[in-house]
Amino acid sequence: MVRTLTTSPILLAPAGSLPAVEAALSAGADAVYVGIRSLSRGGRTGLSPEEVGAAVSSCRRAGARLHAAINAVPTSGELPAYLASLHRLRDAGVDEVILNDPGVIAFVRREIPCWPVCASVGLSVLNPEDARAYRDLGADAVVLPSAVRPDEIPPIKEASGLRIEVFAYCRSEFLLHGKCGLTGYVVEGGGGGTASAKRGGSCRFVCRNLPVPAEAHSIEDELPVWIAAGADVFKIEGRELPPPAVTTLVARFRRKLDAACAPSAGG
Repeated sequence: MVRTLTTSPILLAPAGSLPAVEAALSAGADAVYVGIRSLSRGGRTGLSPEEVGAAVSSCRRAGARLHAAINAVPTSGELPAYLASLHRLRDAGVDEVILNDPGVIAFVRREIPCWPVCASVGLSVLNPEDARAYRDLGADAVVLPSAVRPDEIPPIKEASGLRIEVFAYCRSEFLLHGKCGLTGYVVEGGGGGTASAKRGGSCRFVCRNLPVPAEAHSIEDELPVWIAAGADVFKIEGRELPPPAVTTLVARFRRKLDAACAPSAGG
């Protein structure tokens, strides 16, 4: 399915593999976000450098964009290799990078000034001052936690001028979305360290094995309210999902978003 991006809200879909990229695009995603092996949540999972070019080509054919979620935070000695990896992603055609550390945002903005940067949900931006701070560091967009409600978006957007992304669908929050060190303590035996997904470790989704609500957080029946509030991007969580699940989920939200944006939707 080839889509032409307009000023209408964007549907941003997850993909953890090349087949999942194709699934998201065929279901109508305007943009796809992927993890990158050794640089993203999950450690050894995500697309390989060789697969990134194929994903970019698929997105171009569909008239869509490719975003890369980079969750790893380099040590000082790792900065040269980290920067080289980011340059390769940019040169391969990745349209935007999603970052979850203030220093890394400032670093990437300085070193690759023309590459759009999105401040990840891992930064837990909750108010206008938060958003303005990340704008000043170099972010062009911000992903808001699902704890933020529609009436909080206008002041955040007005104060920062950032593109606002919200989760249309994600797992229910046990901790404030993005603020989690459970893997380091529960799986790896305490102390965090290299167990952290920000230090080359893997997110083991420990929270999903705790006695918390199993139902997903979804705003699919509230999309007109969020559109009116100024949400620019509706993001679906699920880079771990298999391609058939990606197809089903993205197609469902594509229908809902198109209906919400239809001229008659506002009455």
